[in-house]
Formats: sequence, C-alpha cells, structure tokens
Amino acid sequence: MRYEEILEYVQNLVGDGDELLKWVYKRSDELREEGVYQIDASSGRLIELLARLRSPKLVLEIGSAVGYSALWFMKGMPPDGMLDAIEMNPKVVKALEVTIKKAGLEGRIRIHEGRALDILPTMKSSYDMVFIDADKDPYPEYLEHALRLTKPGSVILAHNMFMDLSTVRGEKSSKQKGIAEYTKRIFTDQRLSSFVVPIGDGLALSLRTK
Repeated sequence: MRYEEILEYVQNLVGDGDELLKWVYKRSDELREEGVYQIDASSGRLIELLARLRSPKLVLEIGSAVGYSALWFMKGMPPDGMLDAIEMNPKVVKALEVTIKKAGLEGRIRIHEGRALDILPTMKSSYDMVFIDADKDPYPEYLEHALRLTKPGSVILAHNMFMDLSTVRGEKSSKQKGIAEYTKRIFTDQRLSSFVVPIGDGLALSLRTK
C-alpha cells in the first residue's frame, strides 16, 4: 500500500471537522500567498487527542496562522486552558482575530504578533504543550526555546517533518537542513523521548522526560 493511500484512508475516517474548522481551513487556503499552510485534519485530530490525554492548562503555538491548529488544541483542552499564539504576518493576525471571535475564544487565545525569534526570548511561562509550525530554517532554535519554556512531562510537537518527503529523500536546502537538524536533536537529546508520526506531512512528538 502506498503512503498516499494510507493518508487518504485515515483522512476519510477522520473527516474534515466541524463547520468552523472547515471555514478556517478554507480561509487558510485563501491566504496561501501570505505563507499560510495549515495542518491537515488528521494531524488536527491527533493534536486534539493528545490535548485530551495531557489536559494542558497552557499551550504555546509557534506559528499559528489563521488558528486552524489552535482550534484543534482547544477542542481537547480543559475549559480553563489558555493558548499563546505567535504569528508574524499582520494580515494573517487579523484573520486569526476573526477566527478567535467566531469560536468565542476571546480571552483564551492570546496573540503575540511578531517574529518568533524576537518574541520567544521574552517569554517566561512554563508550558504544558508547545507546537512548532513556523519557518523551517530556525526549527533547531525553536526547539531550544521550547525546552527552556517546558518542564518534565511537557509535550513538544513539530509539523512538516517530511517536507513533502524531501527530507525523507535527503534533500539539502536550508529548509530541509533545519528540519533534519531538529529531527536529529529530538532523537539524541537525553531530555526527550521522541517519535515521528507518519501522518499528514509528518508530525514529531516529543515528551520531556527530564
């Protein structure tokens, strides 16, 4: 069975989510020229399940775009859970604000507008879960910040581990190098127990054990 057939099979089982998720997915596609690439619904469902298992009170998203993945997190988080969303594109931030309002999540999703590498050094909270889905070159730097901002028992997730299978084939552009270095680090860092889930474009899952 081909990889694409497996993805299609799982996607058909999961479906597209509720009407708001469908709307946000469509809005994300409309903003593709702004660099918006949302996760697939299967990865979203996995994120929801992980959130239900972990019951995070505080989540950090590095690269929130229009809020598609944030909605999946919120579906699995407890009612008092909060999510800090980092997004640098002002036009995309406005779309994210609309998503938050439509979802009735004002006060539970806090937007931090600007470059992630400028904002992350100013953050001091301890997060239960971190999701990385921003520019690919700095993934190793995002990981260092994620480790600083988490504790044993926290979960770190990262999207686009496969980069349309280019990393699997060993291609060496700066984006692939960033992903490859990130992958190497999560499997060699003694503080982490990691796995790459072959779903969507590849979702890395790391549990902080130390």
